[in-house]
Amino acid sequence: MPNVNVTIDGKAVSVPAGTLVVDAAKTIGVEIPVFCSHSRLDPLGACRMCLCEIGDARGQRLQTGCTVPVAEGMIVKTDTKLVKETQEATLAFILTNHPLDCPICDKGGECPLQDQTFKYGPGLSQFVEPKRRKQKHYPISDLIMLDQERCILCWRCIRYLEEWEDKPQLGLFERGGETIIDIFPERPVDAKTSGNIIDLCPVGALTNRVSRFRYRPWEIQGVETICTHCAVGCNVRADVRHNELRRVMARENDAVNDLWLCDKGRFAVDYVNSPQRLTTPLIRRTKGGALEPAPWDAALALVAERLSGIAQANGPAAVGAIGSAKVSNEASYLLQKVMRTLVGTNNLDHRDGQDVAAVSSGLAAIRQVDNADLIVLLGFDPSEEAPVLELFMKRAARRKGVKLLIAHPRQVELTKYPGTYLAYRPGGEAALFHGMAQAILKNKWADENAAKRVPNYAQLAGWLSEVTPAVVKALAGVEQTTLEPAAQALAQAKNPLIVYGPLLTRGAAGAATLQALQNLAWLCGHGDRLAYVGLEANSQGARDMGLLPSCLPGQYGLDDAGARERLARLWNAPLPTQPGLSYRQMVHGGVKALYVLGADPAADSAAAAAALAKLDFLVVQDLFLSETASLADVVLPAASSFIEADGTFTNLEGRVQRSLAGNRPRGQAAADWSILLHLARAWPQPKDEKREEKKGKEKAAKSRRQTGFDYDSVAAILVEIGRAIPTYAEMSWDGLGATGKQTGAKPTVSRKFQAVELKTSGGDSAYPLTLVTGALLFDGGRLVQTTEKVAQLAPAPFIGLNATDAQALGLADGDTVTVASTAGEVALRLKVDASVQPGAAWTPSGQVGEPAGALIGQASVTRVKVSKA
Repeated sequence: MPNVNVTIDGKAVSVPAGTLVVDAAKTIGVEIPVFCSHSRLDPLGACRMCLCEIGDARGQRLQTGCTVPVAEGMIVKTDTKLVKETQEATLAFILTNHPLDCPICDKGGECPLQDQTFKYGPGLSQFVEPKRRKQKHYPISDLIMLDQERCILCWRCIRYLEEWEDKPQLGLFERGGETIIDIFPERPVDAKTSGNIIDLCPVGALTNRVSRFRYRPWEIQGVETICTHCAVGCNVRADVRHNELRRVMARENDAVNDLWLCDKGRFAVDYVNSPQRLTTPLIRRTKGGALEPAPWDAALALVAERLSGIAQANGPAAVGAIGSAKVSNEASYLLQKVMRTLVGTNNLDHRDGQDVAAVSSGLAAIRQVDNADLIVLLGFDPSEEAPVLELFMKRAARRKGVKLLIAHPRQVELTKYPGTYLAYRPGGEAALFHGMAQAILKNKWADENAAKRVPNYAQLAGWLSEVTPAVVKALAGVEQTTLEPAAQALAQAKNPLIVYGPLLTRGAAGAATLQALQNLAWLCGHGDRLAYVGLEANSQGARDMGLLPSCLPGQYGLDDAGARERLARLWNAPLPTQPGLSYRQMVHGGVKALYVLGADPAADSAAAAAALAKLDFLVVQDLFLSETASLADVVLPAASSFIEADGTFTNLEGRVQRSLAGNRPRGQAAADWSILLHLARAWPQPKDEKREEKKGKEKAAKSRRQTGFDYDSVAAILVEIGRAIPTYAEMSWDGLGATGKQTGAKPTVSRKFQAVELKTSGGDSAYPLTLVTGALLFDGGRLVQTTEKVAQLAPAPFIGLNATDAQALGLADGDTVTVASTAGEVALRLKVDASVQPGAAWTPSGQVGEPAGALIGQASVTRVKVSKA
């Protein structure tokens, strides 16, 4: 874009054409005051605060600098007597009815209206009339309070909800001096990123109901950290006072979250301050006895002694560890290192670890959304699973006309935008993808270079010959008339964004589904664009760190000779070669002793809890006394990765970011990585090393160093991670800075078509409905339930049915029903839901009591029946 030359306050400026006057002025350090203007919102010119003299050599007149783009030869004056008088008059008008309640306003001390009144305002108001009164403390949602009398009608809140969320849930009502911002009758704001309007508000009209009156801006310490609720890794500022988290706000990182934050990340944070937090180690001294407080050294010594003893008596395969994608890279790395070097087992996993694609990589970049010509979402619902990512997708669809191709068993929110929606039947994913591939071959839409790029291209047509439209309809429930436009859109896209989630690749059929998807992607020339997005903050990092039973750090296979040699040399220890047990296998009796870090498998189902209760030895490291912790022999209190412990997390685009400690841990709680480090140091040494230890302190120190656990900080662990994992080689604690750094090349995906056997569970007259599960943003988990205002947003456990199915079963919305499968049955409230397809039943995971877990058995597809309780 060419530059144009303008003059601002006598200084020559050259800026790109289209630049607004207010932004051009900033380039030479001239501030034009604004209220309604914002860099992420469309120009409006509502507040008139930015009026300045704009024109050319023939003269200037007052115009709004926030709406006028520069032009060649333009002359702008911001410091004339007329401009000064206009600014004073504008502020006097704004303050006419503005309440003088700065001492109690949450915005006091960081309010642009206060600042601009001091800098540009009149010294004396000419108005003597009483101020008009409007509503105060008026809730516009469960999370946001509106004080209408403070509002200066800048429209920022209205514009954000319209321009970004595409949910016009606030409007202007009345006229003239009586004008107010308000919700529409009985329609509170429910956008999943609604809290951003609090940050955008230039006054104290919109306030956070969770943190309201809990802080004064000049008394808090801001900590630059990241949100750990989902895989986006939004940058946040956490405000702390007296070792208590008071408020969380979005922090700008254009590459990740821009300026935005979802409501879960902003409001569901009181778990940090919860009195329910674990504060001291607990030991169960007798079987069936109570958990009792114990000192750290005794707890760690017991854990080390029992785990090593069980491994020696029964073999290393008798011990396993379940980690979590909610904890830092450093914690996951140390957990797998303890298990592989000290125990000698690959029994390592985390939820959605081995059960989904063994090798995965995320997006090339989050802001890749901005340049995509097609957005493809497969078994992934960003509205519930990554709302800030969804913002960018909505923006692309609305502003750039980007089409969406969505395959999901439930009609998710983004299906309202132009594109194609494939309402597939769970279990039929592989048939769906091969049906699309068949349509591409039949219509000659394939990438012209696919035959050259993929060695066995000629075999694919033979494998797909039996995938007829009738087969796709029978297995996936998708008509050819819907499938062909989707296949054509994918094949002809030049720069698609293709995202799939764990819903697509969970269970026994997951590997086949992923292979069918890779076949389709290579056929279209998009094989390098497949991006897996997990549900948790460190889903990518946990996999990268090797928290998998079949992969070493870096997602290298156990049989990768180069990786094994590098790690054995680095760790000074041999590596186990036998593939380990998965999460589900360990939980359901595959081991005698289990170390659980940051996970709660007992909450999955009653069967899981019963199996865990039978273990010889169970250790749990967590924030709370979870269901699993209540069964444990030893409980170790962990610090929150979000605000109480330093660490790094790898988000969905492979960006490694720092979480920083701002609070001291509660009681005796400690960072996850620190607990594992001290556990390793407490590990019983082999007899020959014990003899060496007796020779003196120097020998003893050397012996401890040789175990490979002599780090003194999280930064030192990150250095070793860089030596263990080539894609993390450029990472250093200081080098990550405030905005993080992306890892190197993605894991290699095989450039080869592979045959996939199509399977289906078939119909079952006894259990006629297919169960659909998935995540909710506000679920029944402890992190949500410990924030009272947010807990109200989590629905009571329910089962969703299409109106057609509900009517056929003689059921009505709100009925209490019995939902049964071959694995078990639960009583739930019925919700008639248009997003649920006929023939399906929808219940979210993470609800109180985990009804989904009680229904899901070992089969790839769960069938259920629903009847009146």
